[in-house]
Amino acid sequence: MKILITTLLLVLCGATHLSAQATVEGLPKGAVIVEQRTIPSANRALVLWMLNPKRNPTNYQPDEVYTCPEYTRGSYLSGPTRVSLINSETKTLINTVQLKKDYEDGDDNFDLPYAIRKGYYYHVAQAAQSGVEVKPNIIWLRDYNGDGQALEFALFDALACMGLETTLIGYSPQTDKVIHYPIQLEEIEATNRSTQTTFWADYLMSKKPVRPGYWKYEIDYSGRGGTLNVWEVRYNSAKEQFEGKVTRRSGEP
Repeated sequence: MKILITTLLLVLCGATHLSAQATVEGLPKGAVIVEQRTIPSANRALVLWMLNPKRNPTNYQPDEVYTCPEYTRGSYLSGPTRVSLINSETKTLINTVQLKKDYEDGDDNFDLPYAIRKGYYYHVAQAAQSGVEVKPNIIWLRDYNGDGQALEFALFDALACMGLETTLIGYSPQTDKVIHYPIQLEEIEATNRSTQTTFWADYLMSKKPVRPGYWKYEIDYSGRGGTLNVWEVRYNSAKEQFEGKVTRRSGEP
């Protein structure tokens, strides 16, 4: 039996995109809505929520420098993270995707900024003074996959000063569901080849495509004892997935 819960607004560093209270039928006990965004031309909405999130403020002064992981975190909430599609008129749930970090053995916890400085990976709509943390717009709907419809938003995880895990979530008019877009990825290093399906790709959603639905870029880890990684990725609109390869080239002659 579905549970009708009333999810209180997170009063953190500023108002979220919800009203003082929000009701969504079908969310579990402990669910806290972080942000909600209406789908244009449809009575649908994307709801970003977490289970019993922990609040982690930076307590930084404006003149204090961010560490690299804070480029995607700032002051953040940490906990199991989900995105649901709901009927925006009835507030009933249609489907939900679970955000798992497959680059960390499927860890179910994620960090989402509730206040962050302007100029990094998440969109900050309002004007902000330099060094001041403000509320970001996480569900910033854009046409990431090149299909001509601004129905997707990206999430980012900076692990260090090099390395940026990115993933894409969006609304599919074809299936009337929220999708966590998979990436069929071929990995090539010397004579070794392997193929995997993943939901995260290094820097992909932060890169400007060569043309709509096609990316080609390089990430150089060779100065850190790693490889030069050459990415080539295409979006397959029929399958609603990304397909590509990453070639890892040694820096040694």
